[in-house]
Amino acid sequence: MSTPAFSVVICSIDRGKYDQVTALYRQLLEGTRYEIIGIHDARSLAEGYNRGTRNARGDLLIFSHDDIDIASTDLPGALARAAARLDVIGVAGTSKTVNAYWPAAGHPWLHGWVSIPDTAGPGCYVHVYGVDAAITPGLQAIDGMFFAVKRAVLDKIRFDEGTFDGFHVYDVDFGFSANHAGFQVGTSAEIAVIHASRGNYGPAWDVYRARFAEKHRDRLPAAAPLYRPWSFARILVPSKADIVRRFPLERLVAITEQLRARAEK
Repeated sequence: MSTPAFSVVICSIDRGKYDQVTALYRQLLEGTRYEIIGIHDARSLAEGYNRGTRNARGDLLIFSHDDIDIASTDLPGALARAAARLDVIGVAGTSKTVNAYWPAAGHPWLHGWVSIPDTAGPGCYVHVYGVDAAITPGLQAIDGMFFAVKRAVLDKIRFDEGTFDGFHVYDVDFGFSANHAGFQVGTSAEIAVIHASRGNYGPAWDVYRARFAEKHRDRLPAAAPLYRPWSFARILVPSKADIVRRFPLERLVAITEQLRARAEK
């Protein structure tokens, strides 16, 4: 299995965060063919990612927030393995999209796992949404904190900067559009992302939720609720190194089985 050439596209207006995340990618991608493209004046994430795409030379483009860390060490290998089966590779998402809030359908359609820093200490909270295997195909939408896209997808589909001219819902829209264009969207459980954000679902997000609903009104279920009650496993570990060590694939799958069993009751 050959390792593709990577282009990492990062929109950031924070020099400290940008320097930190680019150092991370240089470490993880060392020994591969890669480039890092920084967009520091994006009018929106869709516009910035489109601009980065036009300048990118890689076979596989990584779109990344500037506030992530990655606990797993073999990022090139994980992406190459996922790219053998997937066209759009995320770390969290859904196989049933009912609106712009990707977890809205609840279980059993949630997939992936992500960690967040513990604001009270040096550890992390591991959030498990649903892991069935190392690679899960068949998703309709993904979270935009970190995802990778094959060049062939971007030759056909671009981020919709006209509709999503801010910083919300561009990711769900892109994954949903790629899925409906016939591309294989999915998640890799081999990439352990730490995201220093819990999301912001305020009035601005609601504007783009409505735009997503209007754009995809013929593809979304009628009269779907904003979300179904859903849960995820939340487990505190003392350090970044413990994320991968304490959560092998077998444990992630077992946790998922428990989550879905409880959801069925």
